[in-house]
Amino acid sequence: MNTPSTPNSWIGRSIGDRQRYRLDKRLGGGGMGDVFLAMDTRVGHQVALKLLKDTLVASQEMRKRFEREVAVCAALQNDRIVKVSDYGVTPEGYPFYVMEYLRGETLRQLLQREKRLSVERTAYIITQVCKGLQLAHEGVTLWRDGATVSEHIKVIHRDLKPDNIFLIPTELGEWVKILDFGIAKICNESAEQTNLTSAFIGTLRYASPEQLRGEKDIDGRADIYSLGTILYEMLSHTDPFGLGIKTRNISEVSWLKAHTSKPPIPLRSQPGCECLSPKLEAVVMQCLEKEPGKRFASMDLLNQALQSAVSSISRRTLEETIAQIPLQPAGNNSETIPRPLQAPRESKREETIAQIPLQAEGSDSETIPRPLQAPRESKREETIAQIPLANSKREETIAQPQPRIKSAEAKTIAPISNDSREYKREETIAQPRQKTLRFPRISINLLLILGLGLGLSVIGGIYAYSQLPSRGLLDEIQTLKTNANYKECINQSKKVSQDSNLYKEVQELQNECEMEYAKTLTKQSKCEEAIAVAKKIPEGSSFYAKTQTLIHENCEI
Repeated sequence: MNTPSTPNSWIGRSIGDRQRYRLDKRLGGGGMGDVFLAMDTRVGHQVALKLLKDTLVASQEMRKRFEREVAVCAALQNDRIVKVSDYGVTPEGYPFYVMEYLRGETLRQLLQREKRLSVERTAYIITQVCKGLQLAHEGVTLWRDGATVSEHIKVIHRDLKPDNIFLIPTELGEWVKILDFGIAKICNESAEQTNLTSAFIGTLRYASPEQLRGEKDIDGRADIYSLGTILYEMLSHTDPFGLGIKTRNISEVSWLKAHTSKPPIPLRSQPGCECLSPKLEAVVMQCLEKEPGKRFASMDLLNQALQSAVSSISRRTLEETIAQIPLQPAGNNSETIPRPLQAPRESKREETIAQIPLQAEGSDSETIPRPLQAPRESKREETIAQIPLANSKREETIAQPQPRIKSAEAKTIAPISNDSREYKREETIAQPRQKTLRFPRISINLLLILGLGLGLSVIGGIYAYSQLPSRGLLDEIQTLKTNANYKECINQSKKVSQDSNLYKEVQELQNECEMEYAKTLTKQSKCEEAIAVAKKIPEGSSFYAKTQTLIHENCEI
């Protein structure tokens, strides 16, 4: 058997039936083999070709197993599982299989760059992995003997790790593809007579306890354990046992003991994970149970629990945000206890009126303010009495009791006197009665207060009236959503201006209608229109991730 000295020795060679695949570039590799970018010369498009080690098919029996496993992988028709289209063995004895060429990066590459991911992004990726694995665990049907005999086979990945989760960037987020389906099973079966660790080269970090114990009846819960280890790493940037990220510095025996006997460290005790919810931690820790019976029974149940945990986090975040809104302090400025905003009491208005500077009574040194009141008649008389008189004759005239007369009468009687000064005196005395304005200070203050109150009432009425159209439009939008008239619901939502206090509420209704409208379009196979609608939903909306998911589920992206 002539074996090429290095992986690069394969570049430029053609392998497969009638030299169909030309190997142009090495994309990567690991303990099981190397992946090349190849050209399918028969159809003229690029493919990915994985060239495995020759030890995987050391006998004719193992070659048949390999062919069967690849056929099972090819039968997995799911958009979240990489499509396998062909397989074969080179003249040197190297088995290979051909799959679709993907453009993007692995989850391992993403974690190396960003260390840890947000809860929302983690859930978005793992949800897609769960859906792909659920289909495989439910099984596929293979036909043989001229398509007369069927065989139902459940497929377990057995080598789930960040390197085998591929992320394709799209306008709606990362699209997940699961790689190397079934190859780990081939590796395990072909190494039945070898030591245990050699069957898990490079993947011990994520292997389930039952795999490491060599149990035969392994089911989908082994993949759930591996996925739990990946979840733990995505959220904490470390492994569940405190061994560290750099696997090359950790012995195989350490991983074996950790997975089979060492309890995992609680997720929220890791640095930077204190803010994670207990509900999310419980989901991850249940995946890492040593006994399969204590884990989630299926990928579907794991996905539901994960979605529930993430939803509770979103609700809690919203409640915390609302609780942090500054409240109007009650009492004086030194009071620090926040109280909810409330309508001012009537007593507040009275207190405001009472604080208006009042007219002081008495001397200038008197500092006790007293309410404004009508000047007493005695005050007016005292003021008149204090006017200096010219001579004693006038004093005698004033001293004589006289009937009160109107100012007009005073002007008529006064000219009888020959003394012109007497006329002026009488006119001076009479004029204050005619020109004195009663209660001038009260009138001005009351007018100011009444004017202020009236102005505030008018402004409040205008504001309330201005909100009537938006409130009516909100009711109309809700009715349109209830009646599944999503397109008109979106159009009407756009009529509410950003300065309206109902804008945020209307925006949520609009986003929900956009999600439902996109869903309707996907059912009508109008994926391009659905994607265009989905792009209008902002990332901060609670409907953003849901819309992305339904687009991915119903459209080919």
